[in-house]
Amino acid sequence: MVMKICVIGDLCADLLLPYGEMKMHLKNLKTGNVGSSEVVFQYGGTCGNTSAVLGKLGAHPFFVTDLCTDRIGQFLKTSMEEQGVDLSLSRETPGKSNMICIAVIDEENERTMFSWLPPGSDYPKFNANNLSGIPEDEPMLVFTGGMVMNNDPDSMDAICTKIERLKEHGSTIVFDLNVRAETYGMNPDRKASYERMIRASDIIIGSGPEEFNAITGESDMECSVRKLQTSDKTIIARDGKKPVIVAQGDSWNTVPTQSVSVLQTIGAGDTFNGAFLFGINEGLTTEQAVWFANGIAAYMISTPGHLSVPEDVMECVKRAQNYQSETGCV
Repeated sequence: MVMKICVIGDLCADLLLPYGEMKMHLKNLKTGNVGSSEVVFQYGGTCGNTSAVLGKLGAHPFFVTDLCTDRIGQFLKTSMEEQGVDLSLSRETPGKSNMICIAVIDEENERTMFSWLPPGSDYPKFNANNLSGIPEDEPMLVFTGGMVMNNDPDSMDAICTKIERLKEHGSTIVFDLNVRAETYGMNPDRKASYERMIRASDIIIGSGPEEFNAITGESDMECSVRKLQTSDKTIIARDGKKPVIVAQGDSWNTVPTQSVSVLQTIGAGDTFNGAFLFGINEGLTTEQAVWFANGIAAYMISTPGHLSVPEDVMECVKRAQNYQSETGCV
């Protein structure tokens, strides 16, 4: 049965600095064949990108975020709506300015992220008021991510409380760890909030040992996944080009990624998130939805444009229905 999809979390502006490309141009000065580089300003944030991908796939998601009223905030609001995202459940915070994430892209197209708070800005914050528009009487497919764990105790408590209530009323909760420990750390309040969110989640998604190990304290990602694995949860563990681990109950399966020529990586995980949610909502099994999400993410990282998705989405869904997972050790 198709459910409403509700995404709760961060929306910010991304400023992309092509540092590696500019270095390459400087090396080519002697040849006289020098290209140009462009700084790009676009919508971003884990939940913002996930919502946009869902919108592009045709899911028409609800997106609940801390909307700002400055010019950047209005740019972000318009950008989301242009992708088919419904912001009617979001509340504006008067007088607040948007944060900006600065992505420095190196010669290998890998990026280092820096969060910048311009004067008058702050991280997205949540409270009972700006979460009050989310209905609890109708079960939904609900997604949120670790960027809501912003070290503000009241905001983190408000998010966890709302998620717990949605879970109690029958919603399916999907949580992307997205720890960013190098930016936000892991103080006791943040750690406790993660524990609450993990308990309330039906499906947990994470990327690499740096996320899983930060949560569990283990030194190996597989050990971390097994530590989180319980009878009532599904753990989806991504790790670059390696097959994606899908741990459900006492089962342990892997789903291969696709090999493509990489043009960009910013938003790859968020594209996976949006595609996975779309696949689940279209009735795919977990492994089929992971296979579908891997394919959509592979298309995105190998195709020009911001968060590009293929036109034949429903054909991709049909192909995913025929996928059989690879069973690993239990």
